[in-house]
Amino acid sequence: MTTSTAPLRKNDSLAVSLPVANFLSFFAIAAVEFSVPFVAVDALGANSTIVALLGICRFAPQVLLAGPTARLVERFDQRAVMIGSELLRVVAFALAALGLAFAPGVGIVIFCLANISLACGSILTAVSTQVLIPQAFADEALPKIYSRLGMAESSADAVAPFVSGIGLAALGLAPTFGSAAALALAACALLVRIPRVRVPSSDASDEKAGEPGTPPAEPEEAAAAPARKSTLRDGLAVNFRTPALRTVTVWSLSYNFGQCVIEAVLLITLLRTTPLSAATFGVIRSCAVLFAVLGAYMADRLPRALRSGWGTSLFGCGAIGAYTVIGLGAYLGGTGGLVLVLAGFVMDEFCSGVVLVRVQTFRARAITDRERPMATASYRAANLTAVPAGLAVGGVAGVLMSPATLMLTIGLVMVAPAALIWSRSVRESEPATA
Repeated sequence: MTTSTAPLRKNDSLAVSLPVANFLSFFAIAAVEFSVPFVAVDALGANSTIVALLGICRFAPQVLLAGPTARLVERFDQRAVMIGSELLRVVAFALAALGLAFAPGVGIVIFCLANISLACGSILTAVSTQVLIPQAFADEALPKIYSRLGMAESSADAVAPFVSGIGLAALGLAPTFGSAAALALAACALLVRIPRVRVPSSDASDEKAGEPGTPPAEPEEAAAAPARKSTLRDGLAVNFRTPALRTVTVWSLSYNFGQCVIEAVLLITLLRTTPLSAATFGVIRSCAVLFAVLGAYMADRLPRALRSGWGTSLFGCGAIGAYTVIGLGAYLGGTGGLVLVLAGFVMDEFCSGVVLVRVQTFRARAITDRERPMATASYRAANLTAVPAGLAVGGVAGVLMSPATLMLTIGLVMVAPAALIWSRSVRESEPATA
């Protein structure tokens, strides 16, 4: 099969198989992310430190390996990269299936290794997908394919914990993780349809930047740039190169950081101030995730005026502003406060489902094919760094002050990045698409 660097205008089978593979892969990942901490605590007696260590093993490698991952994606074709990342998940699931076959200490080490393997696969897929899609699909098809991928991921995140809980209870650890490995192998079978797309070797192949529907280049964007972005610093510079890219990047970092500060004290606060039960909390979380699926579905079906930078601003403002509603509800407490918290989560998930598609489409059009691997890797690394940073700040601040007051404070502070994404640079970053 020949290697391609040009956009492929007819990819109907790939437009179907890629979201299905995405669903299978994320379903298996969500199953393991739910099961590993539960089994570690329930069967191996893990304490909070061990649970935190498992989380670090799941996310830290994605930050540390962002630069090498981008260079790997630049070197090989995307079909090989994505199948390789799926095989890393198979290894992770196979390791996790062995977790209870050894002494508790060894079992925890095996779970850590499984999470590290899962993390390596995640960062490879994240970068490779953002390289593949803009080259494999015509510009006008980008919102639709990103919408399908978003729906697949959110659906998997919603269904997997429920199915995994039943699987652990009915089948046990090894069959549950063995099933996850089988799903990852099934995703590999679908990924063989991916064309052998490579990162262009020169800026001459980046003609997509001048296609209809792409905003005119800013003065600083038109300046001569190095032909090759080879470091995370270079990739980060791309994410801050224009006012619109800069605003979207700051918004994303603020969203992840603020969300995780609140997550660190959310459950503690709700148990203290509202009539929350385990069943109610489960319903709130599951209901909210379903709205993420709806948001991803609606992203490609918005009124014409919102299929542009206006839509990115509106729903980006709603997603991050939802935490103001959540913080206010947690602070007020009672049944009314719990209703506000539910409304905030629904608002967050729906708006996030929409804005993720809009941001991915904008970034696909605003960043050249040659720069995309390192720009995507640095963007993901920065956002993943904001996650543990937010959790750490929330964990410490929640001890020093009232968790309810902390949630309200952070919720009010998040008004600033909500207003930031409403800036003119983002609203006018893209024309409305048909």
